[in-house]
Amino acid sequence: MQVATKLSRFSYKISNGFFFNSTRVNFSADAAFNSAMSQLKLSDNLNFSNADLRNAYFTAAKLCHPDLNKTKDSDELSSKFLKITEAYEYLQQHNATNPLMKRRGANEEDIDWTHYISKSEEQLYRDACQDILGLDAETVEESKKCSLFRDWLKGKTDAAFHWNNFFMLHGGLAPMLRNEKIINITSGEFGGRRRKRLFRKKPQ
Repeated sequence: MQVATKLSRFSYKISNGFFFNSTRVNFSADAAFNSAMSQLKLSDNLNFSNADLRNAYFTAAKLCHPDLNKTKDSDELSSKFLKITEAYEYLQQHNATNPLMKRRGANEEDIDWTHYISKSEEQLYRDACQDILGLDAETVEESKKCSLFRDWLKGKTDAAFHWNNFFMLHGGLAPMLRNEKIINITSGEFGGRRRKRLFRKKPQ
């Protein structure tokens, strides 16, 4: 089944078989879309919500952990996890740009994660970051957004395997902290450009 959607001013990187858009293209959600849906076991749920996608990603990520795959090596499992992450982020983007789904979600940066992340889930994540990685959760969340860090995760070092194994069990590379508080700061003496600075809410 072919699903065509017009996209304007939208681009995304070639990755895992996904092609590049620059200004206006006819996007045919066939091989790439079906592959992503299959990897996350969402093929029977074309009208998935952000919550459905998030839950499917968490489940698929956990299934990549070495404790559940004794016969597969770490390289293969890490590669599978990162491909699943690409599929998740691709579908997250699709969910935001497809007019049929636009009301359901948005880009991750625009989503109020308070609706998806409970206080107890966030606290468990904070504790895991400290106990397993020795870092605060905010540092881990910022690392997820860094392209250099993501490239490093593709490496075959023991440290990269350790971090990948952590993410497999703790929400992958999806946001795991609740919403950010956005503060607008006006720059310029006469009310010039406004810029946004983001501050994460401290845990209750």
